[in-house]
Amino acid sequence: MDRVWLVSEFYYPVVVTTGYYVTEIADYLSKKGMNVGVISTNNTYYDSDVISNKAREFHNGIEVYRVLGKQVDKDSLKKRSLRLLSSSISLFNLARKQIREGDEVIILTNPAFFMLFMPLVRKLTKCHYHILVHDIFPENLVSLGNLGRKTFLHAFLNKIFDWAYGTADSCISIGEDMRQVVLRKTKGQNFSSLITNWADVDEVKPLPKVDTNLFKEMESSLTGKIVFQFAGNLGKAQGLDNLMNAIDMVKNEDCKFLFVGAGAKKNDIESFAERHENTVYAGFRSRLNQNDFLNACDIGIVTLADGMYGLGVPSKSYNIMATGKPILYIGESDSEIALCLKRYNIGWVVEPNNPSLLKDKIEDILREPSEIQEMGANALTVANEVFAKSVVLEQYYDFIKKRFESR
Repeated sequence: MDRVWLVSEFYYPVVVTTGYYVTEIADYLSKKGMNVGVISTNNTYYDSDVISNKAREFHNGIEVYRVLGKQVDKDSLKKRSLRLLSSSISLFNLARKQIREGDEVIILTNPAFFMLFMPLVRKLTKCHYHILVHDIFPENLVSLGNLGRKTFLHAFLNKIFDWAYGTADSCISIGEDMRQVVLRKTKGQNFSSLITNWADVDEVKPLPKVDTNLFKEMESSLTGKIVFQFAGNLGKAQGLDNLMNAIDMVKNEDCKFLFVGAGAKKNDIESFAERHENTVYAGFRSRLNQNDFLNACDIGIVTLADGMYGLGVPSKSYNIMATGKPILYIGESDSEIALCLKRYNIGWVVEPNNPSLLKDKIEDILREPSEIQEMGANALTVANEVFAKSVVLEQYYDFIKKRFESR
């Protein structure tokens, strides 16, 4: 029986970032009767992540192969790059040994270097493979300030990664804006489809904010306030300086800004909260507690830095919808989440890198609190009817099923 393989840097027990999505996709395909295997690493994303150091094991009946290596500081570009290169070479060796002729393979864009090895795996094994695009290389490195646009290295990386995306049998993008970027990079050489991320509506449901454990912990700060919350990776791609600059200008005392998470900007957020009475930093919270902390607010904030169009889709947006909370999105107006908010009337969109405009929008929202409840109700309906996990996972099953049937 031909097999479906998923190849990713992260997989269970790492249940953050792409590890969560790969685990759920693999489980769903297996439950639908497909023969599924996973090739991954023992890399972790957060220091608190559980590590599996088993080179081969079974998880929910799925055979898992791992390359094993040492953990490094993910905020160090040099160390992470070297680890990703080493992991990619090891993944190549595993993949060429395990994948067979006729197998269908879905690879993630992390580790990025593995995309350069996969064409050789296909040549050696005569498999078919598809790239599930969560990141665009090297454009994301430029947007984060880690790579100069007018450098030889950028030109070189751009050429080889354009080739890598275009050489796959197809690319699956998680946003329409991302799909358009992929089409430009590949010049339409391969099939490009759109499958969004999902809302985990079975585990994330609406709760009154006052009933959440996080709100109770911060009760003295949050009681009687309209709470705006940013929860997730406090990284460079999120445009958090723009958000902090806007918060600094908000004078309305009826609101609080609650930050939850960890990342490269953690110390900046923590220091900012100490200096501003309208801001609270609650530290890192496990994804297992997301139903609690995502409900500890009135409005969820989703933000991307300027220049991130098509380079990433904030997946937390869908679980914010599942809580019945509207979204204040800071990002380009034609990006995936912005279009979604406008299409379904579930939030507000503000252009990036304009703190004055963002401050004005926040104060507009505070003047019209009735919109919060209306948009929140719309968000919950959309989460259940359009972006529910079962709906989206069925699209992955249909995608692979059609690949097998088309032979």
